Amino acid sequence: MPLLVFCLCFFYHLACAIPQRANVSMPNSYEADVVLDQQEMPSLRIVGGQNAAEGQFPFQVSLQDNRSGLHICGGSIISANYVVTAAHCVTNEQGVEYPVTKLMVRAGITQVYKGGVIVGIAQIRRHPQYLSPSSINGDIALLRLTRPLTFSDRIKAIPLARADPPTGAAVIISGWGRTSADGPPATQLQYNTLRPITNAECRKYFSDVPQTVLCLAHTPGNGACYGDSGGPAIYNGNLVGVANFIIYRCGLSVPDGYAKISSFRNWLRQNSDVK
Repeated sequence: MPLLVFCLCFFYHLACAIPQRANVSMPNSYEADVVLDQQEMPSLRIVGGQNAAEGQFPFQVSLQDNRSGLHICGGSIISANYVVTAAHCVTNEQGVEYPVTKLMVRAGITQVYKGGVIVGIAQIRRHPQYLSPSSINGDIALLRLTRPLTFSDRIKAIPLARADPPTGAAVIISGWGRTSADGPPATQLQYNTLRPITNAECRKYFSDVPQTVLCLAHTPGNGACYGDSGGPAIYNGNLVGVANFIIYRCGLSVPDGYAKISSFRNWLRQNSDVK
């Protein structure tokens, strides 16, 4: 059985299924189930069902479709003008960036479709290593906003980590990913604690994992799921990862893949106003 790696965005249900990192076609419907090889892939809870409190994750945003208003991916505020997310959240199945008019950011919320501030996207800049959904290299992107965010108790930037979290440390993830196989995605922001493992340990599950990926381990029934892509992994109040992919399917006892902020920190600073 080939290794299956899935990106976690919702837009057109881009499950980004990659058997041995080969290209696949994507269902063109918001209501379609995530399908690979004609078999429905279950979607389990992202984070074990813990609701985030108002203002608990003030840097967390929802990247949404500007036409339908539907949630696509997560993201993190890194300055008043910039959000970081996953590259596969802002590109189609051919690896072409979406028009900026297709996307918007909702900040300052825990309920994904209620309240907060909605801001447009002025520019998308993905990492040059990211070429298409068949790649997990450089799966990170910057969004320059059409206007600066006004910071408050519910809207704040998160610092970029300079180093990786220690193996086995408590790393927090958050997002509005799916809550059940047949049900809708979460409307209330969810979070959970995962544990980093070494890349050598991660390669027992995914032999091609690059050094730029942070692997976060968890017990069954936990971890990231569809809709959580682009969302944050946090350690000691710093952004250490951006949600990229899961192995096989949501909620198994295999690690999830996050882009290491330590690997991309210089690129993020060079292409934004973060100092």
